[in-house]
Amino acid sequence: MKHEIKVLTPELADKIAAGEVVERPASVVKELVENSIDAGADTIRIEIENGGITLIRISDNGSGIPREQVPTAFLRHATSKLRSEDGLYAIETMGFRGEALSSICAVASVEVITRTPEDEIGVQYTVDHGVCGEPDEIMCACGSVMTVRDLFKNVPARMKFLKRNSTEAGYVSDLALRLALSRPDISFEYVCDGKRVFRTTGDGDILNVILKVYGLKYAKGARQVSYTEDGINITGAVGGGELAAGNRSRQTVFVNGRYIKNHIISKVVEEAFRNVVMTGKFPFFVLSISMPPEAVDVNVHPAKTEVKFANEKQVYDTVYHAVKNAIYQKRTEEESGDSPSAPAPQSDSVNAPRKEAVTRLSDSGRVSRSVVREYLKATTPDVRPREPYIDEEELKPSVNDGLSKIMNDFFSISTQDEKAEEAPAAPQEKIEEPTKAPQEKTEEPTKAPQEKTEEQTAVPLDTGAGIFDDKTDILSSCKIIGQLFNTYILIEDDTHLYMIDQHAAHERRGFEDLKRDYFSHRRMSQLLLSPVAVELTAPEFDAVMSGLSVFEGFGFKVEEFGTNAVIINETPVITDSAGIKELFCEILSAMMDNIKHPVADFEEKALDMISCKKAVKGNDRLSLSEMTEVVKMVSALKAEGIETCPHGRPIMVELSRRDIEKMFKRIV
Repeated sequence: MKHEIKVLTPELADKIAAGEVVERPASVVKELVENSIDAGADTIRIEIENGGITLIRISDNGSGIPREQVPTAFLRHATSKLRSEDGLYAIETMGFRGEALSSICAVASVEVITRTPEDEIGVQYTVDHGVCGEPDEIMCACGSVMTVRDLFKNVPARMKFLKRNSTEAGYVSDLALRLALSRPDISFEYVCDGKRVFRTTGDGDILNVILKVYGLKYAKGARQVSYTEDGINITGAVGGGELAAGNRSRQTVFVNGRYIKNHIISKVVEEAFRNVVMTGKFPFFVLSISMPPEAVDVNVHPAKTEVKFANEKQVYDTVYHAVKNAIYQKRTEEESGDSPSAPAPQSDSVNAPRKEAVTRLSDSGRVSRSVVREYLKATTPDVRPREPYIDEEELKPSVNDGLSKIMNDFFSISTQDEKAEEAPAAPQEKIEEPTKAPQEKTEEPTKAPQEKTEEQTAVPLDTGAGIFDDKTDILSSCKIIGQLFNTYILIEDDTHLYMIDQHAAHERRGFEDLKRDYFSHRRMSQLLLSPVAVELTAPEFDAVMSGLSVFEGFGFKVEEFGTNAVIINETPVITDSAGIKELFCEILSAMMDNIKHPVADFEEKALDMISCKKAVKGNDRLSLSEMTEVVKMVSALKAEGIETCPHGRPIMVELSRRDIEKMFKRIV
């Protein structure tokens, strides 16, 4: 069968182009806001309704469009930002293809009201799904107002692929906050369904923008970045510790003001934070990379979200040292604050940044008090500064390297399989914890004679079912020796030594109980005497409000509490407010990831997070009765055929008498 080759009609070609440029309402917002930025606007207002499907309006005070050029601006490949082929390899603007307005007009009704400073009267122009109207004169302020209505109304096939209005609004909210972060010198206002979500000051301070879009905790905890090397300038803010999250949703990179996605830069920053951020957590950062336009190619992706560097290694190396400087500077300031005579870290350290690039921040680098007061007045939740968060896992004593090697030799247990909650081994220096009882700091038996006697005496385990081995009743003859490193419970019989990971065992038992209660719809929540308020970003807030039933199923009772904040009245775990917030945010991150990329085990993942919080931790000292209960848990799990924690790590390992005798060369 022969097919005649024909040239596509302009209408069909525009709709095909729209499929590449306009994926969803957030794509329209991105293209129009970038046009406003290129027009020199210092005030931009983003307004949407019903997720942007019904209405998108972008208002700015930029240079506007000359009235005689307004119809031309809506033609395909019409642009004022590219004049020659040479300019294609040195892009200095946000847009340059000349496809955005034409593509948007092909799938929506678009109206523009614009005026330049030279004109006394503005112009109004409408393109309704590809059908152009006539320009009309109108009185208006300088700048442009672009209004997009009924997106994809004439393309039902595209409409059915859009998600719920709340989900689409979440995409727009996420984009809006990243646009605001990209240009601290521009005042952004974002309004969703008639409600103002945030408004930035436009004073050029990145910390003030972070305050508006992420909240006071991030503005106070983030460290500013300022580093220049070989013509590449890195600015922005980074944060670890309490600011680190369970995913990379709060990692943002800009290149010459353009938001991009680059997983290698994320890896580079995470490498700079090694040994600073807990394993399994990802640091927070907003980094703006400024470099010569000819050193970066932005014409490699239709949406311009990916770029190609002429010298990738140079860029990644500069980013690494920029972040290292921020971390190094923070440590230096803390040391000088606690002890003015404390020596600075040695410059020959492998992790030390390039010394000549380290500069202290001036007071102008901090969040201004007026902005903080304005923020506190505008938000209902209690956002008073909290005490610095101290991760108890970081206070663990170090594990004996020799014993770890022996265990690895016999059981092939990799230390890399440690859970995210189990912090890396602490340095070998002795760290005295002020909260520990005196008997934990000394080995004098007079301090706690009763406890010492109880722990050192091998006590038979009084339990009926010996089911470590289905064929032999081992458990009835086992004796509890005690705890190793306050983390592993040691029990023995005549032929074997058994080591139980108390956290893994308790976590798996709790996980199985929670899973049974969840799928049988049993009540999992407990009422809090003091409710906990949690600040969220606009996308997170929308996700919580649309998923209240999901949180209720996991034992949380959540209510709206002001602008982009919620209050928790009931929780499945009774712990301090920081622990409740952390658990809630972890489940929220998993839920948002599940919305974008659905997985079958989301419920189990969330239940594991809850069981992990409820379980005893490594470095928790247990009494004899508590150790007995953990051993009984292992026995019951063994009967069910369960031998690992929810993450796959073994609950118990065993060492035979023969293995021990081989270690000491008693036998060969």
